Amino acid sequence: MFLLEFLFCRTGFVIACIGSAVGMEIFNDANRPVYVAVDENDSVMGYAFCIKKKQPFSTNMVPFDSLFIDDLCVDQNIRGKHVGQKIFEHVKEEAKKMGCYEVTLNVWEGNDTARRFYEKMGMVPKETQMEFILK
Repeated sequence: MFLLEFLFCRTGFVIACIGSAVGMEIFNDANRPVYVAVDENDSVMGYAFCIKKKQPFSTNMVPFDSLFIDDLCVDQNIRGKHVGQKIFEHVKEEAKKMGCYEVTLNVWEGNDTARRFYEKMGMVPKETQMEFILK
C-alpha cells in the first residue's frame, strides 16, 4: 500500500469524485491536506481529507494548531485489513510535521463502528455537541 498526497496529480480519481472547480480549491490549499492510500495498481483503498486549524477559538487560551480529519473513508470491500489504521497513522505523522498539537474529528452519534475504530486508534472524547431540532 502506498500513501499519496494529492492523488489528483497522479490519476483523475479525486477530480472525478469532487467534480467541480470549487472542490479543486482544496488541492491548492496547504492547510487542507488530502491523503490517499492506493494499492500497487493505483486503485484507491481509502483517503483522509484534513483541515489544519488554529485553536482555540477563545481568546483566553494559548493558541495552537490542530489537524481536523474532515473525512476518513476506506473502501468497504477491504475493511478489516488495517488500511484505515495506516491512513490514520499517516495523518498523525503529518500533523506532527506540521507542528500540530492534536488530531481531531467528529463522529456522528450512533456510528458505533467508527467510534470504536477511533478509540482503538487512541482517540478520546473531547466535547459533546448537542442539538434541538426546530420544527
